[in-house]
Formats: sequence, structure tokens, C-alpha cells
Amino acid sequence: MSIAATFLGAPQPATPVPAPLSWARQIHQGFFPLVLEMSRPVEPLAIQTVAKVRQGCRLARIQAPAHVARMTEPACLSLPRRQVKVLWLRQGSAQFSQGRQVIDLQAGEWLLYEASRPYELAMSEGVDFSVMFHAVDEGDAWLQACQRLPQSPRSTTEAAKLALDMVSAALAEDVHLGSATCSAFSLSVRALLDIAMQLQGREATERRGQDAWMSLLNQAKAYLLAHLTEPDLTPDRLASELGVSRRSLYKAFEQVQEKPQAFLLRARLQRCRELLMGNLGTHRNLADLALSHGFSDAAHFSRTYKKVFGESPSQARQRRPA
Repeated sequence: MSIAATFLGAPQPATPVPAPLSWARQIHQGFFPLVLEMSRPVEPLAIQTVAKVRQGCRLARIQAPAHVARMTEPACLSLPRRQVKVLWLRQGSAQFSQGRQVIDLQAGEWLLYEASRPYELAMSEGVDFSVMFHAVDEGDAWLQACQRLPQSPRSTTEAAKLALDMVSAALAEDVHLGSATCSAFSLSVRALLDIAMQLQGREATERRGQDAWMSLLNQAKAYLLAHLTEPDLTPDRLASELGVSRRSLYKAFEQVQEKPQAFLLRARLQRCRELLMGNLGTHRNLADLALSHGFSDAAHFSRTYKKVFGESPSQARQRRPA
């Protein structure tokens, strides 16, 4: 079953219908050798296309009903050079499929992929998007990135938005552009998108790093809560039990502006308070309670308890709920 049948929504005809002949010819012969199919019959006037060929790249903005664009193996073999493609989705949604990779794309996102390998792109109803096909050599960094790494949608913000603005301006320009101008345009768009990919790559790395620290923090907290009554529960022992360095342990707690000792003290005091105000609170010996939760003596326990809760352990025990 094609992506068109599964993604573009019911009801779907049993067999996709050809795109209007004038549009299909315009795209296939004058722009890029794509096979176009519609999910339903449409009039040519329902499709708005602006397409231009500049030195080294092809640009277009398309507004259309639901359709599928397919790059076939024979079409790929007919290309004189390898191609990469950038797609900015302005409105609607899309699903890209190439080999085993399937990517959902939403409005406000952009995608980079190799266009000289077979692929299928299913567009939703009322889609509005801009594209740039760029001819590249075998050693091109973008081509290698497309071949090496799974691609994923990126947000059209900052540098990527400026690149889209440049493409829009080039599509709106009616005069002939010289080769030097076209080369500068192409290099500028690529430079902006390189920056966008670097920024978002750095953000993704930072997020992964943040997730790792938070995972370590949660492990540390869980261990501390399970061993509150052990007097030798020190940061060094905790780090050893978790298989990390003392520095890494403190780095994890820095994510919440805290230190392991402070969390441990607060947790011990909270546990003592729960015991004092529980059903057996009146029978609790304060000295035993203090020693069993890592405090050196009852006096130290009472002072710390009052500083945190505003009352002594004895007062808390006396006013426990009936």
C-alpha cells in the first residue's frame, strides 16, 4: 500500500489519479523528474506553483491539494549529477519515505534529504511548501550527511528562516540573475542552513546531556531514600554505589541547585517528622530516632529539626493528629 493511501486520510480512491497534465508536465520537464499523483481529481487552477531554475539549484513554492510526489529509480538514473533537497513546510503536513526511513513533517519544519535516490513524499490537503533542489558532487558534505545519518525534521527558526526568506525572494525576482549572483545566493542559503543544523545539533546534544544528568540524579535520590537509616551514607559512598565519580554526582545535583548532603538531610528530617506524627509517634525515643537517621545526638537533631520545621521534635510529637 502506498503512503498516499495510509497518510492522506479517508476517503481515498482505490487508485490515485494522475495530476493535472499541465502541472505534471511543468514539474517533470521543466523542474524535476517527479511522478505526481492526486488523492482526488482536481482542476489545474487548484494548484499554485512558482518554480525557477538558478545556477546549481532549482527553487519552487507549491500550494496544492493532497498529492504524492514520487522519485522513481529510472528518474534517478537520468540525473546528470547527485541532488540534495531542502523542503520547508509552511502549511499542512507531509510524510517522507526513503528506503526504510519514514518521517512525519509538520508545518514550520524543514527537512534535508538526498533527492537522487528513490523516495515518496505524501502531502496533506491544503499544503504549502517551498523546496530547493541542489546539484552536488560525490564528496559534498550535505550528500554525505544524507547518506550517513538518518534525517529528521528541524524547526524553521533563525538561520533556517533566513534561508527560506532568501528562497522566497529569489522566487519573487523576475529579472535574470548572473552566474556570480546565483553562486553567491546558493552559497548563502547553504551557509545559513549549515548554521541552523549546527545550532539544532548542539541543542540536541545539550538535551541528551541534560537527560543523562537527570537520570543520574533520579538514581541518586532513589538510593538515598532507600538507605536513610544508614549512618555511613556519604557522597563518596553514594558515588561508588552508582559507579560514578564524586564530581559527576555533584554535577547531577547541580541540575536542581542542590547538593547530595542537603537532599539527604531534608529527606531524613522529613522521614523523622512522618514517624513522630504517626500513630506510634508518642512512643518514639528522640535519641534513638536521631541516631537511627544519621544524627550524632538528640540535641543536634532537635536544633536542625526546629530550624527546618519551626518547632521541636517534642512539639511535633505532642500535636500529632488524633
